[in-house]
Amino acid sequence: MRKTLLLILILLFCGGCAGTRTGEANLFDRYSGSRQLARATTLLQEGDATGAAGLLTAVCNAPGVAGVTDEALFRLALLTMKTKADRPASAQAQRLLRRLKKEYPASQWTLLAAPVTDLVNLAEEQKRQNRALRTSNQALNREMEELSQRIEQLKHLDQELEKKSR
Repeated sequence: MRKTLLLILILLFCGGCAGTRTGEANLFDRYSGSRQLARATTLLQEGDATGAAGLLTAVCNAPGVAGVTDEALFRLALLTMKTKADRPASAQAQRLLRRLKKEYPASQWTLLAAPVTDLVNLAEEQKRQNRALRTSNQALNREMEELSQRIEQLKHLDQELEKKSR
């Protein structure tokens, strides 16, 4: 009887109130997330971005832990942000940064993510403007070619008129 009572007390002590709240991580989740984040950071230092991304994804998909999940969201967003001249920044990276801002507004990682988000938005706007200018440039080039052809035709007509008038 004492063993059973002691076991129940230990379980209640370990689980406590944290086990009854929904949407918040318990002690085990915090420990597990911290270890995964630390391992991901080590992998990043070793140059294994793919392995780090997998661990960071696992941390982000687990129950949220302030100080752990917010950092994982930020790091994963940076890892997934692959831009090219003809392609916008990764939609996944943008979603992760929005989630970071929404779920952890007071986090230091949210403060660091703000300029990154601004730069991504600015880059996207520049890409849109470049596409519009490229399209406009192509249209102007076609128009110049047509005008050049017309000038040549007019030159030929002018030469023929001169020949006829002689």
